[in-house]
Amino acid sequence: MQSLSQTIPATAETENAETLFVKSDYKVVRINIDSINYIESMSEYIRIYTDEREKPVTTLYSLQRLEARLLAHFMRVHRSYIVNMQKIKEISRFRICFSPKALIPVGENYKEKFMEYIRKHGIL
Repeated sequence: MQSLSQTIPATAETENAETLFVKSDYKVVRINIDSINYIESMSEYIRIYTDEREKPVTTLYSLQRLEARLLAHFMRVHRSYIVNMQKIKEISRFRICFSPKALIPVGENYKEKFMEYIRKHGIL
């Protein structure tokens, strides 16, 4: 008998990779990739914050491995954060705002790439 992690792929790698399957709290949760606002790393765990859920989905996975599986509009902006660039509401002093409670810092090593993306997609 195969384990659950072998029968359900970690990501939908068919012709449309619109969803991501992750193990969380003894169950497998489906997350729509476009609903992801940002992802936070906490050592070997990650928290995925979405529009669809009040609480983040926590799973055992590395941020680096997940970064390789996400779409082009996701960007690493800090050693502990990946953000969905299409969901950013505002940027103030190199902090990304998704809501009044969700302020994500832009790390020194990521500022140049981040600002390049903003200039390319903005009217600065």
